[in-house]
Amino acid sequence: MKRIIKTGRSILLAILSCCAAAALMLSGCGAEKQEEQPAAQQEADTGAQESGAAGAQGAAGTQGADAAAHESEAAGAQGSPTSAQDGTLRVQILKVGKADAIVLFCSGSTMVIDCGEEDDGQEVADYLAGQGVQKIDVLIVTHFDKDHVGGADTVVKQIPVDRVLLPAYEGAGTEYEDFMLALQEAGITPEMVTRTQALKLGAASAVVEPPASYQIPDNGKEYDNDFSLITTVELGSKRLVFAGDIEKKRIKEWLKGGTVQPCDLLKVPHHGVYNKALADLFDALQPSFAIICDSQKNPADDRTLQLLEERGAECLRTANGDISILCDGQNIEVSQE
Repeated sequence: MKRIIKTGRSILLAILSCCAAAALMLSGCGAEKQEEQPAAQQEADTGAQESGAAGAQGAAGTQGADAAAHESEAAGAQGSPTSAQDGTLRVQILKVGKADAIVLFCSGSTMVIDCGEEDDGQEVADYLAGQGVQKIDVLIVTHFDKDHVGGADTVVKQIPVDRVLLPAYEGAGTEYEDFMLALQEAGITPEMVTRTQALKLGAASAVVEPPASYQIPDNGKEYDNDFSLITTVELGSKRLVFAGDIEKKRIKEWLKGGTVQPCDLLKVPHHGVYNKALADLFDALQPSFAIICDSQKNPADDRTLQLLEERGAECLRTANGDISILCDGQNIEVSQE
């Protein structure tokens, strides 16, 4: 728009210059007009050329200003993770109700942590296909509750997977059985995690931590949440923790283990269900961002939300939509659709 306006103004100046020259020619008499006309015409032509040159300089100046503006915008964008192409960590936490379905991308590599319930598997697969994913480098199923393993069989059937990391216990229910059958049919031998595993995800690094023991407690109820694999992803100075469904016993065990470090972002365990160990967990991790995978029907506990608010963490819940995270190793941006 600016260039068009400036170019049009140059033409107008040229026309006015010609008109002034013509008026000057008519102001003389007879022979003087004949003698002065060539000179006046030369002056008019010169004026028009000068005006055109001025217009060209103006247009060039506009182009230079626009180029400088673009360079300035690009320089400003370099400090933002949204502009980084190589080595940026991108995380998408899908809105799939009270369930976990998390996808991580970095430097052309893809990691999936949990796949929601059975009906969510196609949504996860469609999202991956929409992102152009032809292969999953690592699939982590944190534990075998149906809201974490349920959709994994669909994903495995539709997208090739290089590595599958699982907690080292036997699950129960049709969702678990369907998933194990899908792995068998795909020719995938899962890795049962019994000790800490270090992984690479492009430019990022990841550590997957199992529980100290997979021994089933005497009461045998709700034990598998504490069998969850905890995944910590690091890029540059930034750390993101995905805590599965760990509850009071496992939280205390993890805190005593000496591996817990402050993080920038926490996927809050067990959909925001409150337990008395959460305060100690939040104090140790000190997250700037807290993500809760819940739903409007099954929202996070108000006591959990209060703990996070008291510690200054910015809390986002998948009940309100998909959550997108960008990290360039120095900055983290979190947004919600």
